[in-house]
Amino acid sequence: MDYAGLSTPTAWVGILAYAFQIYFDFSGYSDMAIGLAKMFGFRFPENFNNPYISLGITDFWRRWHISLGAWMREYLYIPLGGNRVPKSRMYFNLWFVFLASGLWHGASWNFVLWGAYHGIFLVMEKMFLNKVYLKIGKIPTIIFTFIVVVIGWVFFRIEHLSDACLYLKRMFAFDFSNMPTFDPEFVAF
Repeated sequence: MDYAGLSTPTAWVGILAYAFQIYFDFSGYSDMAIGLAKMFGFRFPENFNNPYISLGITDFWRRWHISLGAWMREYLYIPLGGNRVPKSRMYFNLWFVFLASGLWHGASWNFVLWGAYHGIFLVMEKMFLNKVYLKIGKIPTIIFTFIVVVIGWVFFRIEHLSDACLYLKRMFAFDFSNMPTFDPEFVAF
């Protein structure tokens, strides 16, 4: 579809569908590998742990693609000094690791932006968002985190930055025109 013509609900349904597609694909493939390995006597750890009920972006990354997160922590974050450095350097380390994670996913600006986006939210959690989460409670924190992640999927999914920005604009345009209509005669029982 032409992104410029999307209604707000259509844009949200599209990116929500992608959010669940990517989760079911990645988690399903991981579960198949874990099951096959178990048949041959190997034990692989869980790689996805209900990431869409996370209490923050940090928690999301503890639950999403756990093996990649562990690799990034062990081979990038800790060698950069991890959190045993001044706060400003720790913030840079977090952001840089996720920028690198974006590059790892593909040599395209949309992946770099996706990594930087998640890195910014990780830094904001360390700076002040964790305190906000405590004040607003679990359910609002889960909803907020889910929305942040879903918005991030726009950058991950759409190849061209201009198209991703247009898609985001349509998500928040509050445009309810061009809505698909339901034709009851189309449904055959």
